[in-house]
Amino acid sequence: MKPKERAVQSFHESQKLLFPINTLSIHTKLEMAGHSDMNRAKEIPEVKEVLRLFLTALEPQVQRAEKAEMKPLLGVDARRRQLVKNVIAARRNRIRSSFLRGKLSDAAQLLHSDKTEDKEDILLVLEELRILLEEHIASDTEVLLGGI
Repeated sequence: MKPKERAVQSFHESQKLLFPINTLSIHTKLEMAGHSDMNRAKEIPEVKEVLRLFLTALEPQVQRAEKAEMKPLLGVDARRRQLVKNVIAARRNRIRSSFLRGKLSDAAQLLHSDKTEDKEDILLVLEELRILLEEHIASDTEVLLGGI
């Protein structure tokens, strides 16, 4: 697959993840404010599962890349490799969520929590995931448009 084709695929995958992030974020904020979110109630289990699958798939790639340091990440396309590198760099420099700095499976489990005391942590995980994906989308766009 050519670099632009990979960038298109990566762009679409990242865009598909923004919907569950935004949906769960809005739902959580409404819950925290004491409002029922009947419009999204049916979607919530599905969006949580989409995010769980993403984080579960990303975790071994991040772990392998952290252990391998400068070695190539085999079996992973170039765009995913870039996302993994960005996640690792963000974890070292700016990620505030202990759930994203630790095992991503812990973050995935957190997203399924209904505990009131977990809501702030859930929002932080979602915010930081959104930022990482938006940065990755910007990178894909640059590949596609050639830095216009």
